[in-house]
Amino acid sequence: MDAPAPPPSTQVPPPELPVTADRPAIQPIRRRRPFGVRLWLGLMFSAIGILTGATVYIVVAGSSEGAAESRSADLAVGRTLRLREKIEPELPEGRMTKANAPVDVLREDQSPEDFRSWLYNNPPSGPSRLVSPPTVAGLDIATIRGRAEAVATALDGDLYVNTDLPEDRTMVSVLLVGPGGVSGVLLSISERPEEVQSALQALAGQRLTALVVAVLVAGLIGFLAASLITSRVKRLATAAGELAEGNLDTPVHPSGRDEIGDLGRTLDSMRIALAETFDALSSERDRLSAIFTSLGEAVIVVDPDGDVRFANPAAADLIGEDGSVVDALRPWIRRATHRGSAESDHVQIGERVFAIGARYLPAERSALLVVRDRTDELRRDQAEREFVSNAAHELRNPIAGMSGAIEVLRSGAKDDPEAREHFLDRLASDVDRVSRLTKALLTLARMEAVGEGEADVVSVDISVSEAVAAVEHPEGVELRTDVDADLVAKADPVLLRQILIGLLTNAFKHTPAPGAVTLRAHLESEEGEGRVVIEVEDTGTGIRADERDRVFDRFYRGSGSLEREGFGLGLAIAKRMVDVMGGEISVDSEEGRGSTFRVELRAAEPTSTPIA
Repeated sequence: MDAPAPPPSTQVPPPELPVTADRPAIQPIRRRRPFGVRLWLGLMFSAIGILTGATVYIVVAGSSEGAAESRSADLAVGRTLRLREKIEPELPEGRMTKANAPVDVLREDQSPEDFRSWLYNNPPSGPSRLVSPPTVAGLDIATIRGRAEAVATALDGDLYVNTDLPEDRTMVSVLLVGPGGVSGVLLSISERPEEVQSALQALAGQRLTALVVAVLVAGLIGFLAASLITSRVKRLATAAGELAEGNLDTPVHPSGRDEIGDLGRTLDSMRIALAETFDALSSERDRLSAIFTSLGEAVIVVDPDGDVRFANPAAADLIGEDGSVVDALRPWIRRATHRGSAESDHVQIGERVFAIGARYLPAERSALLVVRDRTDELRRDQAEREFVSNAAHELRNPIAGMSGAIEVLRSGAKDDPEAREHFLDRLASDVDRVSRLTKALLTLARMEAVGEGEADVVSVDISVSEAVAAVEHPEGVELRTDVDADLVAKADPVLLRQILIGLLTNAFKHTPAPGAVTLRAHLESEEGEGRVVIEVEDTGTGIRADERDRVFDRFYRGSGSLEREGFGLGLAIAKRMVDVMGGEISVDSEEGRGSTFRVELRAAEPTSTPIA
């Protein structure tokens, strides 16, 4: 049976990955070190030289000592054999004793400084006995170790040579054969000859000199080799530091066909590859920057605390002065952090409505927000719904009137001349109303389909004169004009006349007698750009403050105009015409004191033949 899983509270969370923003930037090392590679390499080569010289010193010293020992042994054996040749003729025929031993021969051939000898007999039974004086030139044979072994070896017929005695002495023993057979043993102890000792001392001095010279040469060669290697490595380190700082234009200049040269060529290839990669990344960054800058949507990267790490210009209104996002976005950051993503099509921030898409970025421990302003979109949707509703409402009344008149005529009113004329007049009025409404709707539809195109140079005073001539003046309302001479604008002459006619007609309609309508046109300059300003001012009823922002909406008629003729499309059509010409239209009004409609168009350079 499987063991139950531990409760969530006891499970250890996986370790978090390091965040790119938290990783420290790699900085090249520039400080000077007290002990560089050159010193270490020099010390290493010097150590190698010392070890090599010491090894040679020890080997040469050992071989010299061995040669000296061998030479001393050969001399000692030779002198002992020559002494034996002198002693054997003097040996007695019987057993050799202290009384008949040829001690005089020993004295004649002994040298107190470097050669001493002793005689041992060969008894029939028992150990050999010393038959010569035990002390010779201050050296007692009893103090010499290995003498018994030497005597026994010689009695066995072998030559005994021992060079391991203290003070560089050599002990030699040989068998003595007299007239009666084996008489005994000649044992000698030799000092190292003076010439050999002098040669060893001279050789020791030469070995020490050779050792010192070898160490100095090895250190010098090591320093030169270390300098050569470290200078090349330092160039590579400098080049690598330049690469780390982003300086990719300086070539590495690799030299040599060894591993350091291969490393230099590899660094240079990496420099070229990095330069190409950085160029591609820079180009991609510029493209992304241009894309983010031109986006209408706000793109924001924030950490879980709401601090902004990246934002495009469209996000300026969503970021506070302290560098963090507005409070309305923080719940969506938390949701994206816990759930991985969060979305909403309707988030109210102030007076505007936004669509929000948030996604958590685990590698950066941050959230990516894409915020789109839907306020204008929702307003357009609402306006379109209102447009359809208002259009249907405006068409329903005249159609219902025509349908009722036709029914009445069919029911017998057509036979009554007076009733027939009445209902025919109503039919004509309703048909005219439908025709005017249809014409206005078609005009608005055409204007919605027309984009901003090339503008002509239009004479404003000519357009004003034609518009004034086309509008009928009501009695009791005075028309005044004030237009600068030679005033030209970038516009469409037909649309400009239509706008002026509509504004003048609207002003006359809402200005009771006695009153005045003033049409002004002049040039204004703002930041080096000329603007042609056309104003239509009346002394009529004015517009309420709460209705001012809606006067350019389709089918909107103010509260004071509900009983008047019109469909509420004239100002909407005028606004669309101004938009097509790249201008702006606005209104300034106060209820009971009249209104001023202001049209701004781009100024043009005067020409000899402006379009009227």
